[in-house]
Amino acid sequence: MFGKPQKENKPSDPADLLDTMMSSQLTKTEEKTEEFELFDRSNREPTQESSELVNTVEKISRIISPYFIVIVGLVLYDNNFLIGTTLIAIGILSLLKVSCQDIIDVIEDIKNIFVSTETKK
Repeated sequence: MFGKPQKENKPSDPADLLDTMMSSQLTKTEEKTEEFELFDRSNREPTQESSELVNTVEKISRIISPYFIVIVGLVLYDNNFLIGTTLIAIGILSLLKVSCQDIIDVIEDIKNIFVSTETKK
């Protein structure tokens, strides 16, 4: 009653030992495949609601992020003039929907103005 509990009988025959090991391995792999199947099913079937939610969040973040960048620039402007000014400029340009290609085109136009004035002299 208060003694040690009896241990399970361990198979002494190597074939029995191999059978018990293989059966435990099979049950573990079956459990893992069931878990993977559940995981795969949840990943393979995206619902329409979740994609709509993602699209909505992306739209909201596109609207809010330029304002956030400008506000952070304004806060940093007192402590660090260069970083603050840079963030304010980036925020304003993104609010105005100015792309990098637009900026490159303006720089090229300015270069062309200077080059054309030099050739006329």
